[in-house]
Amino acid sequence: MSKKYIPPELHEYRSLTSTEQMAIHQMLISYVREDYRFNIIMMGSAEPYNLVKLTSINFESEAAAIWVHFETITGEKKALPIDYLSRIEISGQKEI
Repeated sequence: MSKKYIPPELHEYRSLTSTEQMAIHQMLISYVREDYRFNIIMMGSAEPYNLVKLTSINFESEAAAIWVHFETITGEKKALPIDYLSRIEISGQKEI
């Protein structure tokens, strides 16, 4: 019986191998291209952002930082560093 793969938490990005980091890059870019709403789950007990549309991903090479840009259901634009995120899940709702 094979074990189910559990992806690393996004805030662990800096400590991952280059292969794991590349997989996260590809996942984030594909999420921006998708026509879905997502739930952004934060680290710890911070409230999640639900039903957001990912608008872009900024990769800052000097600071080795990744910023996730998104728009809330009410149209508010926000950006968060990957260091604050636990995971991003598809909410199951397509853009209307």
